[in-house]
Amino acid sequence: DMLQNMRQYDDLTYAHCLNVGLICNVFAGWLRMSEEDIKLATLCGVFHDIGKLSIPDSIVKKPDKLTDQEYNLIKTHTLEGYRNLRDQDIDEHIKNAALMHHERCDGKGYPFGLPSDKIDEFAKIVAIADVYDAMTAARVYRGALCPFRVIEIYEKEGLQRYDAKYILPFLENVVLSYLGNEVRLSDGRIGKIVFVNKDYLSKPTIQLEDGNFLDLSKEADLSIDTIL
Repeated sequence: DMLQNMRQYDDLTYAHCLNVGLICNVFAGWLRMSEEDIKLATLCGVFHDIGKLSIPDSIVKKPDKLTDQEYNLIKTHTLEGYRNLRDQDIDEHIKNAALMHHERCDGKGYPFGLPSDKIDEFAKIVAIADVYDAMTAARVYRGALCPFRVIEIYEKEGLQRYDAKYILPFLENVVLSYLGNEVRLSDGRIGKIVFVNKDYLSKPTIQLEDGNFLDLSKEADLSIDTIL
C-alpha cells in the first residue's frame, strides 16, 4: 500500500526507492551477507524515503532550489518515515533505515547528528546507496553524473562520512562492474577500462582506440566523462 501510494504521489520518488532497493540488494551481496539479510537490506532501501508521503507535494516536486525553510521541512521526512513505519509489524532495521539514512559517521548528518556507533548498520548501507542513486540520476536542475564522477566525489568528500567497511567495498565493486566497458574521456577520446587502481578508484587505466594505455591516476586534468 505504502509503495503504491508513493508511486501515485511522486513517481520520481517511487523510482528512486526501487533503485535504492536494488542497489542495496547487490551491495549486500558484495558484502557477503546472508540471504535473509540481503532481503532485509533490499526492503530497507525500498522504504527508506516513505516519509516523503508526509511532505507537501509542492516541496517534493519543486523544480527550483529549495528555500532554507523548505529544506528544513523536507529533512523531516526521516522522522515522518519512522512514524509511518513505527507501528508496522516489520523488522526494526527497516524503521531505523527510514529514520537514519541521512545520518553520517562524522556526526554531521540529520535528524540527530548521531556518531557512527549509534547509526543502524543497515541505515549505513542505505545511506551509500541513496546518495549514489541520487547523484547518478538526472534531476530537473542537472543532468545525471557519470558514476566515475560520483566515485571521485566520494573519494574527495565522503570517506569520513560513511563507514569504511561499507563505502570501500561499495566503491571498489562499482568500479569493477565497469571493467571492460567503453568510456569517453573528458578530452573526447574513447577507450576501454582495463585495470582498476585500488588506491584511486575513480582513475582506472584506459586502453585507447589506438592501442595505447593511459593511467588516469597520473593525469590530473583527465577523467572519465561518459560510460558508453
